[in-house]
Amino acid sequence: MPDELYQLAGRYRLIERLGQGGAGTVWRAIDEILDRQVAVKQVRVPEGLTPPQRAEFADIAIHEARSAGRLRDPAIVLVHDVVLEGDQPWIIMDLVTGRSLDKVIKERGPLPPGYVAAIGLRVLSALEVAHAHGMLHQDVKPANILLDADGSAMLTDFGIATQMGGQGGRFGFAGSPGYMAPERLNEEPAGPSSDLWSLGASLYTAVEGRAPFERELSAAVAAAVLLHEPPFPMRAGREFGGLIMAMLVKNPAARPTAAQVRQALGALAGPAPVRRRRWWLVPAVLAAVVALGAGGWYATGALRSGPETGRFATAPDPCTLLSDAQAAQLVKGKPERSLNRPGECQWLLRRGSVGGDRLVVRTWAEQPDGDLSGPQVAQRRFASEKASRAAAKGTVMRVSRGQVNDLPGVGEAAITQNNFKAAMTSNTEGFGDTTVLFRMSNLLGEVVWQRADVPVTNPVDKEPALNAARLISAKLAK
Repeated sequence: MPDELYQLAGRYRLIERLGQGGAGTVWRAIDEILDRQVAVKQVRVPEGLTPPQRAEFADIAIHEARSAGRLRDPAIVLVHDVVLEGDQPWIIMDLVTGRSLDKVIKERGPLPPGYVAAIGLRVLSALEVAHAHGMLHQDVKPANILLDADGSAMLTDFGIATQMGGQGGRFGFAGSPGYMAPERLNEEPAGPSSDLWSLGASLYTAVEGRAPFERELSAAVAAAVLLHEPPFPMRAGREFGGLIMAMLVKNPAARPTAAQVRQALGALAGPAPVRRRRWWLVPAVLAAVVALGAGGWYATGALRSGPETGRFATAPDPCTLLSDAQAAQLVKGKPERSLNRPGECQWLLRRGSVGGDRLVVRTWAEQPDGDLSGPQVAQRRFASEKASRAAAKGTVMRVSRGQVNDLPGVGEAAITQNNFKAAMTSNTEGFGDTTVLFRMSNLLGEVVWQRADVPVTNPVDKEPALNAARLISAKLAK
């Protein structure tokens, strides 16, 4: 790692380290020939490469950076130069005065939906230009979205972009697990829809204040991306939330196109918040409501009277919906209960020292939105989920998704679906799961029974999920 004030290529004087991630380290530097400040990215070279492999990696990195340098759009941070010192590639870019979206979220919390939609439009513009030139960004995430002083957004880090069908995966995959599309985590071919998936995950984070697949460990994040659906982004509202969920569909072919995303975002986008009004400060009465329980600003619906809200002002704790004795009977063992995060409880039946089978219960309460009551919002959300899951039916590489079927007797409406993911190291075994999604008044609940190391010839064991859903539904109906 070079020291500060190191001079690169006899021209770029490194002043300070701005940030560091899996793809490399970014420095503030002075271009001493043109007497201007620039951003310099020191590309991370994978460890363990032989000298010929390091040289090949450097050649690929330079080629891709030069290709990215040809991209021109107001929302793209420009690449000006590429430098190779030894076998270490460096990328010279515009130094943008602004703050990254992830830092703004950490400091201010969830952002207004209209403003987030406007950010999405800017980033989408940058991606459309890249895709038109045959380039994939591969690392769209809040940390790579910069917000200028006027609130407009720019997409940076095109220096690690790869050409469609190129050699981007030759030395591993760039990106952060929570923002990498499922097909990329599965090491399957990526395309423009993969970048749109990452954009959807970024928009989710901005409008909700937390990532869609938030977990403590990176491996758990990756597993969640591959196997689970995120909670509906309640702060986004019905239409924007539905768009984000559609962008996060596992099957690339079932996701909306860039044109469809642009049309939807254009109808939702609003101006940047006025800075001196301090839009990030929640009014005192609203803050008091949020403090009462989960539900964010949607919890204002709890202040409304009558049947408009529905039966559930907030979602019940999922860990209270099944007793440990019931869970043990369902999974035929002695599972360990844990609250993964608010709204999600897990009973893990271990097998050996690692892994095992899991029964997962999730709940979330919909609240009134405009002229729609809480139950009406829940009905639309349920219908959207049913349609998107039905559209994902079929086999894509190692993942097979079954038919969506109605499940009578659970809540006011319920569906079930069986899925199977073949293991990377075996052609005969994999992961099988049965998912039940149900609706009751303004509450949506999900039960997932997931088994590891199941035979491909008999991947379905649906009874634990169906029986758990029936028990939970009966308890909620009391």
